[in-house]
Amino acid sequence: MGKLRMAGFRHGFLPVAAGVLLAMGVAACSSSSSSTSSAGTSGNGAAAGGQCSNIPAGPVKLANIIPLSGPTAQGGQLAEIESNLEVAYFNAHDSVCGHQFALSNYNDKGDPATSLSIARQLVSQGNVIIVNDSFSSAQNQIQPYLMQQKTLVVNGDGAYALFNAKQNPTAYSTLPSNAQYAQLMVNWAKSHGDNNIGILSDGTSFSVELAADAEADAKAAGLTFVKTVTYSPTAIDLTTPLTQAKDAGIQTLFPTGFTGITAMVAGIKQIGWSPKIVGWGGLNDFGVTAAQVPPGTVDGCVVSYTQGQPTSSLLTPVNTALLNASKAKIGLNPQTPGVLTGYFNLLAIKWAIEKANSLDGTKLATALSAGSSIPTNIAGLNLNWTTTPSVHNGFPAASLKECTLKQGPYDILYAAS
Repeated sequence: MGKLRMAGFRHGFLPVAAGVLLAMGVAACSSSSSSTSSAGTSGNGAAAGGQCSNIPAGPVKLANIIPLSGPTAQGGQLAEIESNLEVAYFNAHDSVCGHQFALSNYNDKGDPATSLSIARQLVSQGNVIIVNDSFSSAQNQIQPYLMQQKTLVVNGDGAYALFNAKQNPTAYSTLPSNAQYAQLMVNWAKSHGDNNIGILSDGTSFSVELAADAEADAKAAGLTFVKTVTYSPTAIDLTTPLTQAKDAGIQTLFPTGFTGITAMVAGIKQIGWSPKIVGWGGLNDFGVTAAQVPPGTVDGCVVSYTQGQPTSSLLTPVNTALLNASKAKIGLNPQTPGVLTGYFNLLAIKWAIEKANSLDGTKLATALSAGSSIPTNIAGLNLNWTTTPSVHNGFPAASLKECTLKQGPYDILYAAS
């Protein structure tokens, strides 16, 4: 993905489930410039005592600019399905001072020119909030334009290049930043006595950024950093780079890429290597199980069960309803829980509109920047954009965990200890 940043692609939008979608026949999504919208009637906010008095009558317009056809269509199709489920649930159970959300999904085919044309069209219509501003080179083309137009963008991207406040004043992420993923891996290694750190990178921009953060954090933590081994994102056999890593003396492996995960798992077994693997979240996305990897392997997870606590603390009526809707559409797999974190976006947008009493992108951004405890649908997980004001990632680092590769209900992992 050009400026590939799979944390931005979000844990819910990954190819494992996309493959399932194709098998289910969902791949026949619309290839027109836009697909169906989810909208409802809405009030004018008067019932809220003036809290939304400046919000125009009618629904609040949201848009996804995503590839519903073309080489990256699988991710776009899954993004569309999840977003539609989230908006449908919100409209049935919540509102923004009586206003519902109206979501439109626009197909940019992964083409930068098409993507920019759609973005210009949406901006010309006024008062639109973008949830997914495409992937890869198309996103690279349209995000600067959306920032120039002061259009609010709220999604789960993690790359500093997309969410530093100076260049991206109206772009906000509800999921962890790459820096948070890096610190998570280093903290785990240090606290568990794992050393001789090495990185396996696929050379994409997401992986390179995450690797640089992890290397710096490892050195700052007093850990021995061995080297970074890079492979091609199109490689299907990783035995050579894995052998290089093994021969270099790497004992604790940080895989920072998204591509090649299954090839990495197969290659480690093939060369008879048993490093401690500490992931940022990509292992579970590809359905890797504990039986396939060396003992002690963990993977980053945004939503998890706590050992010893009932799963009902996470599986509230809201979350169970969202998960059941996701399961009905894409089946039960590691992507099913993505609907939970996708719902963060809607709650953050609702909070910002009601706080700002406006649909103006700059005013909404000002509200979010001051938000220190914005509730989500996960108990105890509140978004906070005041902790790191230079980077618009609102996810609290304390809620990001390393997890065992033990699946619980709805394929959600258990936090490691």
